Amino acid sequence: MSEKTMLRVPDARSQTALYERYFNEEGVTADTVLTAISLTYQRTDVFIRDALDTFAEKKLFESACKAGCGYCCHTHVSVLPPEAFHVADYIESAFNAAERDALKAEVRKRDADYRGADGAKRYAERAACPFLDGESWNCRLHAGRPTVCRAMHSGSLPACITAYENRDPDVATPTMRAFFDNRNATYAGLTAALGQRGIVMRPVEMNAALVTIWDGDDVMADWLKGRDVFAGL
Repeated sequence: MSEKTMLRVPDARSQTALYERYFNEEGVTADTVLTAISLTYQRTDVFIRDALDTFAEKKLFESACKAGCGYCCHTHVSVLPPEAFHVADYIESAFNAAERDALKAEVRKRDADYRGADGAKRYAERAACPFLDGESWNCRLHAGRPTVCRAMHSGSLPACITAYENRDPDVATPTMRAFFDNRNATYAGLTAALGQRGIVMRPVEMNAALVTIWDGDDVMADWLKGRDVFAGL
């Protein structure tokens, strides 16, 4: 196999060592956690590009995803707590006041309507992610979207359309396991590195987590102290 076609999928052990080294050197603060997530997304994007190139070269898989294709953006989005804080921070920095207010209102409405609902119910009722633009179907959170969204790549647009039109989340859609192996390794590494410091790292639903952050008083500081700030979500 040539160097060009080699694809190394990160594993939990290597990712844990990576995050442990980072937090040992930089400390665990709000800033270092947010930076860790930004770096995670950069590494994930590089891995996804390399994976797509490798799979295309070997004629194994070609992504059908493109801007304006939001068929899969009607489901439960699970994130790690650091990702929820990163999304909240991204909203504050990437949008003007009017845009922020509109986005927050949409998140709050979706949370009020679907808190506790699983992905199948949201998909069946076509409950769009609040960050999906209703007209263009572009992701308004794209640069700051969580790891699970970055892992979503379909090899068949017709399958996605069929699933959406029939409101059937069980329609088989071709993808590649490597995308999700990378996500799982990332989650395992972050969870181990921060969990051993007494920080709660249970996955949470994104909309509910954001509302909790906005309604609280310095929720991230409490989370860094080991408090289960997302209990019950």
